[in-house]
Amino acid sequence: MQFKKTSSLLFLLIFSLSSLAQTTESRQGLAAVEGIGEVRSRTFTESSLYDYINGGAELYLEYGFDTLVVTELVRNGRDIKVEICRMKDPEAAFGIFSVSRFRCNGGPGLTEYLCRSAYQLQFCKGPFYVSIINDTGTLEDQETADEIATGILANITEASFDPTMFFEERIDDEAMRGAVLVRGPLGLCNGIPELSETFGEATGYTALMIQSDGRTRASLRFESPGAASEFVRCRRMTNPDSHYAIGSDSIVSVVSPNQIIITF
Repeated sequence: MQFKKTSSLLFLLIFSLSSLAQTTESRQGLAAVEGIGEVRSRTFTESSLYDYINGGAELYLEYGFDTLVVTELVRNGRDIKVEICRMKDPEAAFGIFSVSRFRCNGGPGLTEYLCRSAYQLQFCKGPFYVSIINDTGTLEDQETADEIATGILANITEASFDPTMFFEERIDDEAMRGAVLVRGPLGLCNGIPELSETFGEATGYTALMIQSDGRTRASLRFESPGAASEFVRCRRMTNPDSHYAIGSDSIVSVVSPNQIIITF
């Protein structure tokens, strides 16, 4: 299929960040493929991210941002935009994905963490969060997005986010479809705003939050025992038996000096 070649060349375009010559070669290759017209690629670093997403840059930086490459192309007269964001680690990539997905539809399961709608395909794998946007919402453009995603995924070798770092038991697929990972107040506000007051402005942790049996479980892994103790102290918690209540209907379990699980 012609577009398999397109996907490979697009991947080279997006990840050729080392020199202008490599980018130019990739553009020429894309131009030679049937159906591909204009191609424009821009790279944003931590210092220039505000130039692209002024209102949302802080959220990416809170999670741990590395590089964003935005590629805009025209295929058969229709616009497609591919955003490939390299985060600091797979947890950060899943975090951005978890607070960005919205009203996901069905379709081919190209990778473990994926959200598809008529106008956007989002996924994360390894340290990468990818968004592919089309202007029409047609089935043809959705299939184009799937083919682009397949080409990108084939070239990402890093392992995806592993929820067992937060919960020892297996999290079922339904719970993971609604799971949210946060690393501070901005992620919390975007992902589960109703918990913002409980967590306040706390930092120095990574939390995976899942909903099960009508309750929310939040597994918080702190950067140090001191950060965990400070979180507990600020919320006036005590720890007599490794289990204690927050209010009347919330329970906290201490997993280790660096990790606690709160059930709301």
